[in-house]
Amino acid sequence: MLLRPASLAIASALALGAPSVALADTAPVATHVVKAEAPAPATQQASNDYAQREAQDKQVANYEGGNTVVIAMSGGALVVLLLILLLL
Repeated sequence: MLLRPASLAIASALALGAPSVALADTAPVATHVVKAEAPAPATQQASNDYAQREAQDKQVANYEGGNTVVIAMSGGALVVLLLILLLL
């Protein structure tokens, strides 16, 4: 079977280059560790400001979560739709 010139070039590059890469000296790479600074803790003033805003806004007490189910169901429906489109 005759090989095309591009295939011949790739085959010869792999035949000649792969053994040299396999025998190459692989020295460990040095790493540099940097300590990350922790964020400053919330001050008492920030806590007081938040408490005052919460006391002023009475609608905060009526907040209800539960949107996780809606987001998960719509995300699941999107995944199913994408799978159906990929299979067709």
